Amino acid sequence: MSTDEILTASQVARLLQVHPRTVYKLVKQGSIPGKKFGGGWRFSKHEILQMISPQPPAAPLQPDDLEGR
Repeated sequence: MSTDEILTASQVARLLQVHPRTVYKLVKQGSIPGKKFGGGWRFSKHEILQMISPQPPAAPLQPDDLEGR
């Protein structure tokens, strides 16, 4: 079992190359995942990286996919 690295808002700001105030704004808007814990915000590095990773494009529909519709 692997453990996920937990980041502070300052660490997330450095990772995303934004100001720490932007991190607080984004988490309050629900744009990035985070949890309020111990008087500060904490973030899963895995979730942050997954959020900013490019997603592979969806496979285009093939003519056979449309049969039977």
